[in-house]
Amino acid sequence: MRMTAPELARQRDRQWAALQPALRRTPALADLAGKEPGAFPVVAPADMRRDYGAWNSLGLDHDRLCRAADAAETGSAEGIIDGLGVGWSTGTSGQRGLFIADANERADYIGQSLARLLPLRAMLRPQRIALHLRANSNLYSDVGGRFFVFRYFPLAEPAAVTRAAFASFAPTVLIAPPHRLLALAEGGGRGRGAMPALQHIFFGSEPMSEAEIDWVGEVFGVRPRSIYQATEGFVGAACAAGALHLNEHSLAVELEPVANTPGFRPVVTDLRRHSQPVVRVRLDDYLEPAGKGCACGYAGRVIRPVAGRVGDIWRWGRQAIAPGAVADCLDRLLGVPALWQAIGGPQTVELRLDPRIPAESAERAAAQFRERLAIPVAVSLSHERPAEPFPKRRRVIWHD
Repeated sequence: MRMTAPELARQRDRQWAALQPALRRTPALADLAGKEPGAFPVVAPADMRRDYGAWNSLGLDHDRLCRAADAAETGSAEGIIDGLGVGWSTGTSGQRGLFIADANERADYIGQSLARLLPLRAMLRPQRIALHLRANSNLYSDVGGRFFVFRYFPLAEPAAVTRAAFASFAPTVLIAPPHRLLALAEGGGRGRGAMPALQHIFFGSEPMSEAEIDWVGEVFGVRPRSIYQATEGFVGAACAAGALHLNEHSLAVELEPVANTPGFRPVVTDLRRHSQPVVRVRLDDYLEPAGKGCACGYAGRVIRPVAGRVGDIWRWGRQAIAPGAVADCLDRLLGVPALWQAIGGPQTVELRLDPRIPAESAERAAAQFRERLAIPVAVSLSHERPAEPFPKRRRVIWHD
């Protein structure tokens, strides 16, 4: 974490050179192996989804990999590929993405994650890490030992059941999507008494507003920090100071400007991933910079937690309203943990609000929302209940 920016750049150059043999064995990239990164085309995750056989260096075909990922989801032994971790992750757009990692890559991934997320003193003590995820994966279950115990808790379980399971496991570290942190906090008592051993909370998979972070932190006595993980790699993590850093030890991340906004979308190259090379893959995440430098001393770039999808930015002519601005405004107007969903479109904005909100309060909030964000179209209230957040919560949507 003390490497300078030039040292990080030199390390990425060495990693790129070491990646070339794997690129030569990857059908989709073989013709460009040995060239500079800029010679490779920018691709979308959908390009990889069409044929995973073309996007791995192990000679495995698309159907074989999909069967292995399905087997990992169900816990079946049939279809598993010995020594290889293959599974599905829910992408930003809700389209499943397939990931491949051999034993060394799995250990490397866990090592990177723990080193970036936990302070040194925590790395030297036993940790019970609760993974509250959509599906289990040997990405975690095969790694552990005397100091680290990982346990999977499925998102499909009711919050009350999960809360009871946490009480038995007594996690010191909890990783979960925001909508489940809110559900656990809403009915789980206040302060450290809810989970007395808990020392660190990390959220990912979906956006979380500052108001939500504040509220969950107050309930549990531990402030949640962001982890930015995608099918395409471990893109970033929050340091002990709370700032979210891009993982520039291991990834080359290009930031493409998004029109009429202060933000960017990332183009990711994972320099340590050889089984399933990821080279210049453009993600739909909307990112905003968070100033220069950080108290932790890391020389990599600092960004704000992922605020939503580029495809869900509201646009009227040259005016653009980012998903994070919508979420921050509504959470402060309605209060956390009120349920809501905001659907923007060319002619109107539809607000679906928690039915428990009194009608007069809902109408007042809608009027203030339109005024504060200078929304140029009508804002209507809907009696339709906000969509259930499984497996991912999507509160801000744009429909053409």
